[in-house]
Amino acid sequence: MTAAKGLSARSLAGTAVFALRLIWAADRRRFTAILVHQLFSAATLSLVMLFTKELLGGLGGDGRADLWSNLMPLLMAAMVLMSINGAFRGLAQSWQRVLAVKTDRHILSLVLRSTMKTDLLTFEDPAFYDRLQRAVFASRVQPITLVSSAVAIIQTSFSLIAVGATFVAMTWILLPLCLLAPIPLIRAAKQERDARYGLNETLAENRRVRDYLERLLTGRDEAKEIRAFGIGKTLFDRWDSCYEKEIADTTVVQRRHAKRKIAARLAGDLITVAIIGGVWLYVGSGGIDVPTAIAALLGLFLLNTRVQSITFLFTALGDVLLYLADLRLFAAARPAEAAEIPRRASSGSLTARGVGFRYPGASEPTLRGVDIDLPAGGIVALVGTNGSGKTTLAKVLAGLYPPSTGTVSIDGEPVLEPEVLRDRAAVLFQDFVKYRLTVTDNIEFGRPGAEDPARRLAEAARSAAVDTIAERLDHGYDTVLGAEFSGGTDLSLGQWQRLALARAFYRDSPFVILDEPTASLDAQAEAELFDKLRDLFEGRTVLFVSHRMSNVRGADRIYTLDRGRIVESGDHESLLAADGIYAKLFRLQAAGYEERVTTQSETV
Repeated sequence: MTAAKGLSARSLAGTAVFALRLIWAADRRRFTAILVHQLFSAATLSLVMLFTKELLGGLGGDGRADLWSNLMPLLMAAMVLMSINGAFRGLAQSWQRVLAVKTDRHILSLVLRSTMKTDLLTFEDPAFYDRLQRAVFASRVQPITLVSSAVAIIQTSFSLIAVGATFVAMTWILLPLCLLAPIPLIRAAKQERDARYGLNETLAENRRVRDYLERLLTGRDEAKEIRAFGIGKTLFDRWDSCYEKEIADTTVVQRRHAKRKIAARLAGDLITVAIIGGVWLYVGSGGIDVPTAIAALLGLFLLNTRVQSITFLFTALGDVLLYLADLRLFAAARPAEAAEIPRRASSGSLTARGVGFRYPGASEPTLRGVDIDLPAGGIVALVGTNGSGKTTLAKVLAGLYPPSTGTVSIDGEPVLEPEVLRDRAAVLFQDFVKYRLTVTDNIEFGRPGAEDPARRLAEAARSAAVDTIAERLDHGYDTVLGAEFSGGTDLSLGQWQRLALARAFYRDSPFVILDEPTASLDAQAEAELFDKLRDLFEGRTVLFVSHRMSNVRGADRIYTLDRGRIVESGDHESLLAADGIYAKLFRLQAAGYEERVTTQSETV
């Protein structure tokens, strides 16, 4: 394990303020009401101490009549205060439960908004996933603990102040000694808190691996292959091994700090015993009278109880604050909200000059000095072997990755903000998302909030042949796609791809990227799509990435990418004549088809 990591006192204080701001932002009214109740509760505690002193003093009076006449009103007043406090406590508990839920939502919204605004390239960084996991842990597990601990600490702090002030009024000389008792516990609690946080930081990647294995073992889509290959036990054993490491490391940390906490508690109790002995000697010397001494001992007990409580609460809250420190940094790193991009007319001409790209931590760049022209209204194809950088280049041209070197221009004007590219591009990747929502949602997600959605939906569905799919569903376009939901149904992979294609049509952008757009379509559907490609995307600039050479023959221009470089370009005939990489790939695939046809003919 790595060394335990903690926060400086200044950082911890800043995070504590951040935590209170989170609760305040979640629900100011309820938080204020809870604070008022805690003040009232602390004042009641202080008055009980004073009443105790008066009660003991009255017992030493001259007669029963004086006792009843002087002390009964105090007892009645104390009962009224405690009754009111008890009634308010019930209300405060209900306020606290609602406040915890609202704080939960507020904190999780910070994580979600931060993640939404995170650049796609950041998702390639493993360290980002560790930060994200700790932020999600803070948002999903900690809010209830945060609210309950914060409220309890506020209550205990108010009580501590009230009791301490009353204690000082009666016998101030003992107060500094009383504050020595919790020091060993506070120190032990801090050491344990830092060790637990260090442990959780060390186990961050272990937990990510475990979560992934859990998704594999419980996932609907993965279930068929896991059973077909019989790898369930192998995955389970790996999951169990990950958990075993966490259990072992946790046991080591807890065993070490359990001994420290026992020693700290004994040291604090010895200090308390010494203080009680000091009070006894103080009474014997005539420094204070017996009623005041008894009330002071009651105050000592209350102080000691409150300080120990606040120590344990700070331990619990300290864990939360350390995770909230991660959340605070994660939220602070969120890019500023991008200004709304003004929509402007564009002919759809896109060019790239000297574009290079390197993934974080990679030893070699994926793209090297790429020059590519996509003329307005033209159809351009990008081909190459697996790993040549085709999808990476598509992401750069779509504004999903910023180029490491070079520039991308629209209509000859360099694009400085990737949001501009993203706004003007419609992208269909081969690993498209299957939204387990309605058919309408799956299509309209192409451009949420677009004008005239009904018309756009009908046109996009018709262009992608989704209208015929929707007609056969029980609830048409309102059908939920997902057998795991009530009333839901699933689609074939080819139908899902048509739905993703409809989403691209709905976006209605001047620049369209199709990355293996027919990977899940049958041969007939694939041929129909490419036959209609010009009509379907008339007036738009289209870049389609494909490894099926038969699909690119009709493109206006074809670029061949090899090891991150454009090595040749031209139309189909000129590239065949050049007898380069394109010609080799085309002939290899053509030979495969010819061999298959010949074999079938011989069989017949």
